Amino acid sequence: MAMSGGKLPRQRMWEAIRTLAKSNVALTTYNVSRRSGLDDEAVRDYLRALGKAGIVRQLQAMARDALWELVSDEGAEAPRVNKRGERQPPEAVECIWRALRILGELNATEASAQAAAGGATISEHGARIYLQGLALAGYVSRSGGTPGVPAIYRLLPGRYSGPLHPIYQRCTYEQVYDPNLDKVVWVKGQQPDPAELSGLRIEVERLRKLLDEWLWANEWTDAQAAPGGLVERTQAEIPE
Repeated sequence: MAMSGGKLPRQRMWEAIRTLAKSNVALTTYNVSRRSGLDDEAVRDYLRALGKAGIVRQLQAMARDALWELVSDEGAEAPRVNKRGERQPPEAVECIWRALRILGELNATEASAQAAAGGATISEHGARIYLQGLALAGYVSRSGGTPGVPAIYRLLPGRYSGPLHPIYQRCTYEQVYDPNLDKVVWVKGQQPDPAELSGLRIEVERLRKLLDEWLWANEWTDAQAAPGGLVERTQAEIPE
């Protein structure tokens, strides 16, 4: 899993594409590669896929490089397209994470249905495993779960760390990785291991990243506003 700063490679490429498209710097494969920190071949593949999807257009071929134009800025999230330019559905757990943010609580059956509504597929059992992982990491609380009464998983106040879904990793050991924080927030068997401490770590990391953004304020030009809804996100952290 290649991640840096909590962002997947295509997300970093997309942000570089959007930034270059709004600047006086040429939108080329080389410049996207340098700005995103990814190799030229990976950038070239993604630009070609975006081109087939009609999101960018190649203006000029230059040996192994090319000059591109952003035709359709689809917002902050990197477009999901395969090599043929076909749209790819979101991951099931991404749909569940988004539904938790909107609805506040879910049981496993509802989580599976929310994933299906988003164009993804996950069994009720798979949804339950993911929700249990979020509970272990301190993102949600769990209530119920007796025979005939499905367990309800409720998103805890202040535990929504961002739009990227926390990843419940089950390989040789269990852990939850949060790409919004670029941090493993829970590991099975860690001491101490109360969910409340995991939740507090999530809040601290989120606030630290918010503070880091403000510390870069002197890099903004007079014509620039606070990036990424920073003011609104900061106000949301201040209790009424």
